[in-house]
Parts: sequence; structure tokens; C-alpha cells
Amino acid sequence: MAKPMGVIKVFSRNGSQIAAALMGAMAAGRPETLPKRSQTKPEKTRKKNPNRLTVRQHVYPQRSIARFTGNDGRVAVHDIARRQVRRARPCDSIFCARRAWDQRTEAGYMKGIEDRFQVLAEALSGGQSTISSAEDKQAVERFFALWYMRSRHQDLEDQEIKLNGIEGDNLTKEQEENLEANGYLFARTGGIVPARQLNGLWLQSQIDGYARDLSRVNRWGVIQAQSGEFIITDTPMHMIIPLTPKLALVGESQDGMILADNLAQVNRLIVAASRRYFLARDLSDCPI
Repeated sequence: MAKPMGVIKVFSRNGSQIAAALMGAMAAGRPETLPKRSQTKPEKTRKKNPNRLTVRQHVYPQRSIARFTGNDGRVAVHDIARRQVRRARPCDSIFCARRAWDQRTEAGYMKGIEDRFQVLAEALSGGQSTISSAEDKQAVERFFALWYMRSRHQDLEDQEIKLNGIEGDNLTKEQEENLEANGYLFARTGGIVPARQLNGLWLQSQIDGYARDLSRVNRWGVIQAQSGEFIITDTPMHMIIPLTPKLALVGESQDGMILADNLAQVNRLIVAASRRYFLARDLSDCPI
């Protein structure tokens, strides 16, 4: 079934009906949940996760966090709820959603955006001093949209959603995981679908839409800190993408150097937007 967001593969004898129901649920904004079947924890994979489905899904990419690690291979994380700072590896669970979107979205759509941006991030951290091409600008816009939307859609109120008028299929756990690993959507008996499937479609739609809005941004400036270091938020609010402790991309800004006082203003905005945590290489080196 061809859609602006790409081809959606559905496994079912009534695949077109399921695809239409999923798109209808997306258009409605919020799906119907099943309180009696509600789960507080993400669905578990089979033992040893043979299909290697991603359960811990990074909101801000692990490769990006890794550029902020100190000599110990860790970053400083301020846990807002616990009011404490600890050293954490880039793979730490605090940076991850818990199977909030499906594997098709994680390893396909999202990975494409991340991979393209990481090429640019490596070039910038290696000495490229400006965003000059339309392709690079688009890579930044799509990445910021990805980060922005993932941070706001990383929690599922329920693990399953009922699609009205859909029968679904009686699938084993192995069959479901094989289908998900190969990028297929499916419905269980009674028209029940994993909520992560709908959230994946929803995220893709929201990311595409926000990236189109961001295309109105005139430029992204490559900003270097003269002294002090940048902080990374868990919930981006302003058009600021820290790349390394000393380097960031800032929307509607010229390339150049930022002084400590201005860096403190930026860091204050970043901290104020944070909901669960914020991080840096060493928070004591970050003026606020």
C-alpha cells in the first residue's frame, strides 16, 4: 500500500484492511487502548532474542553520546528525579525508550536518518566548519525532527491497541518476531496490534512533517565554545544540537565562536527544557 511515508508491508489475508485501519487510527490522533490488557512493561522477546529485535531504543543516538565520554568511557548524567549525578556509559538504559516503536521504524526509517547525520557529525567534529550544501542542511533538519519527536513519543500508555472491524491472525510468538524483524506489520486475533507498530507509523509521520517545517530555517550555524562545554538535554526544545563538548549546531545562527557567558545562556535553556535528565562530559566544566 503506497503512502507518502513509503510502502507499508502488512502480513495478513486482509492486509489492505489492516493497513487502512492503522492509517485511520493515526489520523484520529490517539488510538483506542485496552485497559484490561494494559501492560506497564514492554513486551518481552523470546528467550535470548534470536531475531535481535531492539528493546532498548536510544532517543539521542548512542554514537552521539559517545562523543561526550571522558577518559573513563562514560558521561556525567544529572538524574532530575533522583537529584543526583552519576557516570554512565552511552548504552545506559536512562538514554533509551523501552521498545516504544517497532523494528521496522528503528532499524529502517530511523537508522537511515541517523546514519546520514552521523556522516555529517563526523565531518564537523573533524574540522568541517560550515553547513553549505542543501543535502547537509536536510540531514540536520531530519535528525533534529527525529530527536525531537522520539523524546516526546517514547512512552506507551498501553502495549496493545484494538483496530475495529479487523479479524487479525492467530500467530505464534516466533511468527510475530520473524515478521517484525522483516519489517512487516501484523494484527493478532481480534484485531489487536502491538502499540509500538502504530507509534512507529505515528513517529514517522510526525518526523516527516516537522522536518518539512524545519526546512524554513535559513541556516544551521556551526558554533564552537571558546571555554566551557555544552550540555545535552533529553527533551530538545530549542534548535540546538550538541555534537561534541565544544561544538554544536544552532538553528538561525552564523558560524563562529561562543563566549562563556553566551554558552551559559545556552546551557540554561538546555537544562530548563530537560524532563528526566541532562548530560555532559563533565558538568563541572559546563557554565550555567
